[in-house]
Amino acid sequence: MEPTIRGYLDTDFPAVCGLERENSPRGCKPEVFIRQAGVLFADTFLVTECGGEIAGYTIGAFVQHRQTTGWIVRLVVAERYRRRGLGESLVAAVIAGLRERGAYEVYLSVAPGNHAARSLYARHGFLEMDFCPAYFGEGSDRCILRRDLTGREDLICSD
Repeated sequence: MEPTIRGYLDTDFPAVCGLERENSPRGCKPEVFIRQAGVLFADTFLVTECGGEIAGYTIGAFVQHRQTTGWIVRLVVAERYRRRGLGESLVAAVIAGLRERGAYEVYLSVAPGNHAARSLYARHGFLEMDFCPAYFGEGSDRCILRRDLTGREDLICSD
């Protein structure tokens, strides 16, 4: 069955929380984040379904007081669905959603050693802008990547 991408629904809550638990550090409880993301980012919280099962999701958001700057806050694909193009489709869809809502640039953070994700983001035009040691706390270094959506790098200031 062909995967489909659609907006997040409240009925997706258990499945998305399950994916988040599988892909988060031990002891992390995603329920509060997922519930609030469903409200705060309703237009840019997307899921991909395969055969009626949630196979992945992404959350896009805008920087408060800077509605031309978007972030990909989260991208998760269930391990059994990886390397099937679902991540590619989700990244393209969330970028399109942010662009349609006025984003001129999109940022994200990624673990330096996550080579699969870094390769995915590079294919979508993201470039490394910064390295932040302990971004999410000790042992959680991140690279900050940026993609220009205007085609005019000289007009965009990075945060």
